Amino acid sequence: MENKYFLYDQSGNLVPSEFDTAWSNIEEKPLGIRMTPRISSSNQIWSEEVRSGEILVRTDQYIEIDGDKHRVRKPWLSGRFFGLNQGFPMGEYLDLYTYLHMGKVGLVTFSNASVHKIELPLQNRENLSPPALKRDSVTGKFLAFQSMCLRDDPDGTCTRTAWWLDSDLQVISSFLLPNDDPLFTEEKFACFSCGCGCYTQEDVYAVNGEAFFLYSGFPLTASQRGLYRVTNLDSGRTEWIHEVEGRIEPPLAFSPSGCKVAYFRVSRFGDRLQVKNLCQ
Repeated sequence: MENKYFLYDQSGNLVPSEFDTAWSNIEEKPLGIRMTPRISSSNQIWSEEVRSGEILVRTDQYIEIDGDKHRVRKPWLSGRFFGLNQGFPMGEYLDLYTYLHMGKVGLVTFSNASVHKIELPLQNRENLSPPALKRDSVTGKFLAFQSMCLRDDPDGTCTRTAWWLDSDLQVISSFLLPNDDPLFTEEKFACFSCGCGCYTQEDVYAVNGEAFFLYSGFPLTASQRGLYRVTNLDSGRTEWIHEVEGRIEPPLAFSPSGCKVAYFRVSRFGDRLQVKNLCQ
């Protein structure tokens, strides 16, 4: 409902009244760069079945780049990014193809007559999960980050590489995300059906050169839930700053400066809208 923080714009959408929302209308895709092939293009993606005897294991997709066959795929945005049994809205990420080839991962872009790849250097070469991509509409840069943890990560940890890219998707920097995983929870009977991963969700925001991660959903504890900022330390290390703790749920609204964030806090004492200044 309309209040001092949110009001209806000319299109009837509820928008943050304290926030400058004009920047959110900027094209979310890289200008002049195609992320998917044209239907009529000769640069077509084909599928091949992977079988074990008579059993179909999976179907992989491929495309030819510089004369070599490359496996391509979309980021895996279920799992960590979709709290199925909570009914959370799923975060918006760019629709793109990534490649996996000879132990390297990266982005695939398309032009009229050719396919190009942009390698994203890995900080840990054992994790080959595809990167997801968010646009920072204030700076025009992109935040790319691996969509899955390392398979052999111990409980409570998550080894993933992230990258800042410029407006042409060229790598500015790469770094490991903080190793401790706020989304981790031990499986329990309360998560009956498809497991605790169906009840929790990770949402990622890139705002004015800052990376924010929101962790929400039962059965995460109140001390795990909330909004985290990635802060850089020396030697490329990073750590979490727990900016907002407790039960806040997606989506969030940020001011263009990244200093203010608006969110609904859910509580047994009553749900309420709050705004926090992150720069104080």
